[in-house]
Amino acid sequence: MKLPGIFDNLWVKLAAIILAVLLWFHVATDKVYQHQYKLPVTQIGIDENLVLTDPPPDSITVAVSATGKTLLRTDWKKKGLKLTADRTHVGRFKVDISTTNLSLVKADKVTLIDVIEPREVYFTSDRKATRELPVKSRLTVVPDEGYSIFNSDSVVPGSVSVSGPNRQVAAMEYVQTEKQVLENARNSFETKLALVSDDIYGLTFKPDSVSVFITVGPVRRKVFQGINVNLINSPRLRQFKLIPAMIDIQVAGQAEVVDSLAAGMISAIADYVLVDGGGYVPVQVVLPPSITLVNKSADSVKISEIR
Repeated sequence: MKLPGIFDNLWVKLAAIILAVLLWFHVATDKVYQHQYKLPVTQIGIDENLVLTDPPPDSITVAVSATGKTLLRTDWKKKGLKLTADRTHVGRFKVDISTTNLSLVKADKVTLIDVIEPREVYFTSDRKATRELPVKSRLTVVPDEGYSIFNSDSVVPGSVSVSGPNRQVAAMEYVQTEKQVLENARNSFETKLALVSDDIYGLTFKPDSVSVFITVGPVRRKVFQGINVNLINSPRLRQFKLIPAMIDIQVAGQAEVVDSLAAGMISAIADYVLVDGGGYVPVQVVLPPSITLVNKSADSVKISEIR
């Protein structure tokens, strides 16, 4: 008589084992368990007119009760804990941590039954202040070779509402964005930058980020010849001539701006007040915004009185 082999009906046997394991897992995780977890402190409850000036503990170890299925989930653990500080005036104070002032942010089917450690924590509070402050961008743009930035950072919005400890907020002059570096830029672009608190705890911003606009484009150069040098602030009733009376200049800028630039939009000035002992006056070239002077044929001119 042939005995049945261990591999006979193998798939049926494997299916039975898997079903048995699943049934055991279902029954086991449907039971209620108690377990200790080290959870992050993600929220602090305090009087709306106050703000903490130092951070809460990163985490608190607590004992919770829930079914095995719920304990295996991570969503309620990531949401962390809310600690409520019963405080109505400024200064340093102690909070005794218990289940009366500590709660789970997401307590769905999870019961907080005890606080393990720490059982107390010290805080310092200050009056909450709110100001409107300008924003400074810390975006660094490095154009590619042959390209240039044609305007300074345009930040939108240019100012934000800042709330936080009264002493720190009163001392602030502006708010800064996070640092960011963009290299080899060839095109204009917009980027969103978060606002940062510079290690001042309790600061909040509304909005908490700004948009920064940068104009980048190819550099166009152009030469203008025979630009008249105009003498200003010279003595009345006296006539002077300048040597040279005209200069050549080379400018650079955004292609479309340089292409539309005319000689009449450029002026060269010699200020008589700046004449040196040798009769020379430096030449100042005045250009439209976003146009850069590359060079000029003469840095100064000599003044000669006509008699």
